Amino acid sequence: MPAGADTYPDKPIRLLIPSPPGGGTDLLGRIVKDGFTEMWDQPVVADNRGGASGRVAAAAAAKAPPDGYTLFFTYGGVLTTGLPMFGKLPYDPIADFAPVAMMAHVPGVLVAHPSFPAKSVAELIKLAKSKPGSLTAAASSIGTSSHLNMELFKLLAGIDILVVTYPGDAPALVALLGGHAPFGFASTVVSLPHIAAGKLRPMAVATAQRVPNLPEIPTIAESGLPGYEGLLFYALVAPAKTPPAVINKLHAAVTQIKQAPAVKQLMTTLGAIPIDMTPAELGVFLKSELEKWTKVIKARGIKPE
Repeated sequence: MPAGADTYPDKPIRLLIPSPPGGGTDLLGRIVKDGFTEMWDQPVVADNRGGASGRVAAAAAAKAPPDGYTLFFTYGGVLTTGLPMFGKLPYDPIADFAPVAMMAHVPGVLVAHPSFPAKSVAELIKLAKSKPGSLTAAASSIGTSSHLNMELFKLLAGIDILVVTYPGDAPALVALLGGHAPFGFASTVVSLPHIAAGKLRPMAVATAQRVPNLPEIPTIAESGLPGYEGLLFYALVAPAKTPPAVINKLHAAVTQIKQAPAVKQLMTTLGAIPIDMTPAELGVFLKSELEKWTKVIKARGIKPE
């Protein structure tokens, strides 16, 4: 008999995270982990499984018992871009998961190493057109927003850039900070401290509107590529068939965690925009994002390297 929500949780919870420690997914996942631990006085173990564009962690979560003791905190691409990108996955991004809660949307920023000669989107496009195929951009693993944001950028700008992918946000950031790949998209969660320290130069944001933390930085759409918009979001899901009472308890807990003043402050500092959705609304949103990115990926013939 599955335990009722009144006794849940009465043992440790495993939180699968599809990226190495130190990246944006990990930072936001740990807010949830710490919040649950405090609320329920039960250990919550973060299980970081980076690489393979989130497929390893997602497959483990999909196959876990649907009892609420294995949860999956993920960036959206694992559920919304993996399928069209890879053609087949070791899990079904919609059918194998029960939506629990949306955490936040996080703006992507086009950043460059301070030594990179181009200082704006227009200058970057001009430079790329003058040397086709010779510029290198950094991105987190294939199918993540930093990868697809750059593919979308290349297509709309009509330029040829080599995109080098790394096994997560943190390794991609190291490449940007070291100038190994002089520019690329990064989330505000990982890039803001380095922008503030002058170690990365922001050129444009990948959102429809300007970002509160970077009010003077233009959007890519207003920098000469109208209609450009990328979306990075983070959400909590559980294995499909997890009892609705447990889902509802988890959803209420995440909503409560986001209300804590310390968490609100941290989210603001990270540039994360908290978004509330019911589990049903999150399910509809995941399907619509999967449809949107399937069209983009298929229309543009984007394939994993």
